This record gives sequence, C-alpha cells and structure tokens, in this order.
Amino acid sequence: MSVFVSVEDQEGEPLIDVFELDRVHKRFPGSGGVCLRFVGESEDASFNALQAPLLTAELEGLSSLALDPAERKELTRLLDLCRKHVGKRHEYIRFYGEARPE
Repeated sequence: MSVFVSVEDQEGEPLIDVFELDRVHKRFPGSGGVCLRFVGESEDASFNALQAPLLTAELEGLSSLALDPAERKELTRLLDLCRKHVGKRHEYIRFYGEARPE
C-alpha cells in the first residue's frame, strides 16, 4: 500500500503533480509527532500553513533514522516539497491513503 502526496489550493485544485510514497510512510507511526501520526495508508490528512512547520520538523526528525536508500530518497523529496510550501497561505499539503479503512 502507498500514500499519495499533493499540494492543493483552498478549492482542492492541485498545485503540483501528485507523487507516491511507497516506503517511508511506514516510518511515520511511532515517530512521536503530532502530525505524522495522522498520515497513513487508510486515512487522508491535510496540513495548512500553520501546521506545515510542525510537519516539516517531524519529517526532519526522521532524517536521523537508519533509512534504506529508497526511504531516504522519498523523505528527501517530501522534505523539499514541505520546505518549499511551508507557511504559504491557502496552500495545503495533503496525504491520501490508498487503502480503505476496515
């Protein structure tokens, strides 16, 4: 299962091409943060301009983990995206889970 990432405006229109996280999202549970615990394969999550700095800090914290090359590549791409869009009003970093909750 995967998680898909998008940046959208306040009407839900995508501002970037959606991309997929295949591996690194499995590291989010138990990361101890307030944002990443809501991102997963079975739920959707959205972060606004005020929440994005917290999300970015939590992702930066994952950088210290022993990640395999594929996880590291996904994390780097996600961090680059968050840093670019952090604090931008009316832009939302959204995660879409692929699986339906049981």
